[in-house]
Amino acid sequence: MSNSSLAELQAITSNTLRNEVPVEALRHETPAPGKTNGMEARHGDPIPMYGDVNARGFKTVEDITVADCVIAHLEAEEVDAVFGVPGGNIAPFQQALRKHKSMRFIIASHEGGAAFMADGYARATGKLGVCMVTAGPGATNALTGVASAHLDGVPLLAISGNIATDRVGLMAIQESSSTHGVNTVEMFRQACASSAGVPDAQSFQRLLARSMRTAQGLPGGAAHLSVPANIARQPIHRATVPTTRGAFRARPASAPFEDLRAAFTLLRTARRPLIFLGAGAREAMAEHAELFTAFVTQHGIPVATSMRGKGLFSEREALSLGVLGLAGSKRAEAYLRDGVDVMLVLGSRLGEWASRSFHRYFQAIHHVIQVDVNASNIGQFLPVRLPIVADVGSVMTGLAELGQMIGPSSGARVQERWAQVMALTEPAPVIRTPQDRDSVKPQDLMAELDKHLSPDMDLYIDMGNCTGWTSHLLHITPPARIFYPCGLSSMGWSCGAVIGGKVGRPDRSAVAIVGDGAFLMNGTEMITASRYRVGTVTIVLNDNFLGMVNHGEHVQDRTVPLEDDFYGLGNPDLKAFSESLGARAYTVNGPGQLDALLPEVLRRANETGQPQVIVAHIDYREVPPYGDRFAAVASDGK
Repeated sequence: MSNSSLAELQAITSNTLRNEVPVEALRHETPAPGKTNGMEARHGDPIPMYGDVNARGFKTVEDITVADCVIAHLEAEEVDAVFGVPGGNIAPFQQALRKHKSMRFIIASHEGGAAFMADGYARATGKLGVCMVTAGPGATNALTGVASAHLDGVPLLAISGNIATDRVGLMAIQESSSTHGVNTVEMFRQACASSAGVPDAQSFQRLLARSMRTAQGLPGGAAHLSVPANIARQPIHRATVPTTRGAFRARPASAPFEDLRAAFTLLRTARRPLIFLGAGAREAMAEHAELFTAFVTQHGIPVATSMRGKGLFSEREALSLGVLGLAGSKRAEAYLRDGVDVMLVLGSRLGEWASRSFHRYFQAIHHVIQVDVNASNIGQFLPVRLPIVADVGSVMTGLAELGQMIGPSSGARVQERWAQVMALTEPAPVIRTPQDRDSVKPQDLMAELDKHLSPDMDLYIDMGNCTGWTSHLLHITPPARIFYPCGLSSMGWSCGAVIGGKVGRPDRSAVAIVGDGAFLMNGTEMITASRYRVGTVTIVLNDNFLGMVNHGEHVQDRTVPLEDDFYGLGNPDLKAFSESLGARAYTVNGPGQLDALLPEVLRRANETGQPQVIVAHIDYREVPPYGDRFAAVASDGK
């Protein structure tokens, strides 16, 4: 597209819009008072009651303890579960939770698992996830889970205890200060959006409000407070406590009208456009999926997603290319390889997972439009022709309304776009002859799981080979959802996250997919699911290796056989391990077995509350779809 033709088209569109599109048409209706629809008010709209920040949304309470003040804030946010591990230095919070029967204190087997549970709870519900741990090792154990949530923009509040203030400097047990022990405030400051130590009861509510605003702000993430045990028991003489949910949630700005017009013009006149959805589009798609689908259908614009955005746009739609990135779809890869002139990125940072390890195909894109609420996410990887720091939902609705009023540039161009997409094909499935009578190919296992994905199912995918197999081979259609912890890429995440997700949304089936190495790290949380009757389903891909690193090294050095025991796990009995923790466990070691077993397993999990574990013995020889990642790791950077 030449500069002159672009200018001409922009002028035509500008004149058309000037005559036909009042600015008010791009504004959004405000939710009815008290209604929480998952989206925030736009500039120019009245603030809805659920997020009202005036006096109607708060009340004054006298002589409330610091611990009870926290509980009151969480109740206003409709948080009904807190995850943690008890300890002497958080005893005041444990005692406060005992008194509030509407809020469960889910005691994990490890603080890292508790943080992963809070992460899963937040993803499943859209609420604030909360993790409470003691001082010293309790805080250090939780750090990985808190950092994982933060790097994925998940709203999480971590509260750690500390010794009483009159003992600071005396080398008290688990002291966590700048004087002795581990300075947990500074430690968390490097791993989340904010971290503060509480010096006294009267300043506590200011620090708590700041932490909640930070966690639920833009871009959102994790916040940490370190609270000395004596201060947690002290009264706040006059505390301001919220009475409605959303008092601390940030409200993203709407996209400027001129930016909407420019973005629409670029998409409308492109020959090979592409819309790329990231996890930052999750709320927008929950609210506007029908409108968005109508827009891309009208204009014939294909849609790809990042791994974390997988399934936000139905992967059964004709215009869906699936995941574009590491372990992504061959159709998406082919479309990008053949050239894209305009790409609209909605809510993705275009990190390594999303960009296929920063693949050169992306760098050939002519014009990039990137939309994100966080300005620092824009332009990290690619030059951006049109940066828009705004709410993704406002861009979706604005483009859809312009599309309805202006229409495509021509019917022939839309037909050409459709033809390009329909010409893309996935490789034909390969008929694989089992080499081992006691195992199943991971590809076959994914095909069997794919048949049983239901609208009420949430999938929590761990890091490892299971990440690639699920991204590459499962087809997600909303309202089914799939979650990945790509930011920190921490193994063992799903073992806790699936429990927190099921606690938060007991009406949905919660299924974790995890490798055997990761299951050995955090599978002890199965006892937590068993104790609290949380009916999760965990599918363990059991190949007796740390498979991702095993295959990655084999790609780099063929002299080392896959069978070499350097990355072996010692052949543990994971079925017996699961049963010892209170789960009902099964084994799958052949084609068709998961297909036959899964409906009954899902039923038992949901009806009995007993966690279910399926140990699937997979063929370790099957190479996961990580070619670009393996090549990047092997590179010397020159």
